[in-house]
Amino acid sequence: MIRSLALVVVFVLINTSCSSAPEKQYRVTKYLELTNTWMARGDRKRQEEKLDLALSNYDTGLKYANLRNDLTLMGVLQLKKATIYINQSRFEFALKLIEQAKALHKYEGAELKLPIRALEAKLAHAQGRFKEASASALALSEAYKDDNERSIYYRWLGVMYASDSIMLWEEMDRDLRSLDNLKARGELENIEILSFVVYNNALWKVRDKHAQAQIAIEQAIAHFSELELTNKIRDCYALAVKLYKAQGNEDKAAYFLKRLDSFNPYF
Repeated sequence: MIRSLALVVVFVLINTSCSSAPEKQYRVTKYLELTNTWMARGDRKRQEEKLDLALSNYDTGLKYANLRNDLTLMGVLQLKKATIYINQSRFEFALKLIEQAKALHKYEGAELKLPIRALEAKLAHAQGRFKEASASALALSEAYKDDNERSIYYRWLGVMYASDSIMLWEEMDRDLRSLDNLKARGELENIEILSFVVYNNALWKVRDKHAQAQIAIEQAIAHFSELELTNKIRDCYALAVKLYKAQGNEDKAAYFLKRLDSFNPYF
């Protein structure tokens, strides 16, 4: 009996002395790493506009977030799924996920207040409530005033959501320079914000036949080529076709139309 007890004690001591590094630090991150991996994959597929794959990846990430009981990541993934459903005009599914995120915030204190407001603004815009959507986005820009990156993003969204609002070109150029500088210093936290600004800068300048429209398109093509986002490169070539047709430059328009068509086999 004494010998058996001694063996048990030795076994326990061996196990405790050989604990893995995370357990020695009283924290295991296996599920956290898997959550972030699958969320990143979902983000990539969403940017590529492969929405069904994005949803599948987000579902897998949500599974691991649930296993870890990471309330904030659970809510973030629910809202990311809601974003896709809004893009697909599946508003009932989106609203259900937003309500689930609200419950996490209300009953367990998950830090989701501002992300929820952002999704509600996106939903309002998709449903044609433009003034409400714009006001919410501009309020978020103010809420993030100490975070230049997000503040810029929501200010631009506020303009985009309002059907009758415009942004000064000087302000647009200043914002783009600010984000470019963050990227150059390695301090840009979310490349999607820069992508959003770069593309809409080109889109709006083409729409308004701005003198710098060609430069804006070239910047956008270079940006999305670096990210290997073929769908957005294609969109930029479509802008180039529109620009050169509006200018009456048929040769350039024909060239860029051929370049645009060259992407068709991949979609």
